[in-house]
Amino acid sequence: MVRNILVVISIVIDIIIFGVMCLIVSPFDWRGHVHGWLIRIWAKITLWLIGVKISIEGLENLKDANPAVILMNHESALDILIVLAGLPINQRFMAKKELFKIPIFGWGLAFGGHISIDRANTKKAVESINKNSKSIIKRKLNIIVSPEGTRSPDGEMGSFKKGGFKLAEKYDLPLIPVTILGSRYCIPKKKLTVTPGRVGLIIDSAVKVSDFPNLISCMNSVRETMIHNKDEYESERNKKSIA
Repeated sequence: MVRNILVVISIVIDIIIFGVMCLIVSPFDWRGHVHGWLIRIWAKITLWLIGVKISIEGLENLKDANPAVILMNHESALDILIVLAGLPINQRFMAKKELFKIPIFGWGLAFGGHISIDRANTKKAVESINKNSKSIIKRKLNIIVSPEGTRSPDGEMGSFKKGGFKLAEKYDLPLIPVTILGSRYCIPKKKLTVTPGRVGLIIDSAVKVSDFPNLISCMNSVRETMIHNKDEYESERNKKSIA
């Protein structure tokens, strides 16, 4: 309990420092690379404070990034941090609009050019994506999207939404699937407890919507790849717990 309180306090301080730094540098960071570096450092420090380490497989598949749409599964509040810390590329992410309302931190996100999503209003969400994505892509930055839209309550892969795939199709961008493994065991959904541990990232080969007969078949293929990665991980984890 005491450890959790200390971790929360440390993270709050870390978030404030990050927000202030972003507010200072963003107006002068025309290409967005300094902000990208800052947010990766912030993610790494935050995970270090929590006690979460990352194992990464498939870094060579990032050769198709810059720009690309990075597709990640979502099972924990840590997922964005894990992807930011684990992928050595400049990134911006789509996130629920509530995060942008957090004082200092949210302002830093807005100045950094991340995409605010109103999950209750599809029309506004699409407008926000269209408004911000063109600038991000022009600067050869990568956009992180969670096609599930929200965290999985039980670790099972949710159904995919079309937004990220349509964005990739519109700009003819590669889609890079990134499967996060084990983050829900560190911070389960709707829990405030933090359990230190190791999580995994599997970066699969890039695909394009044009590689498939239609957008739906592309979505299904990417989802099946990520489900396969998760099933293998969970199977190995269960074997270790039984042994």
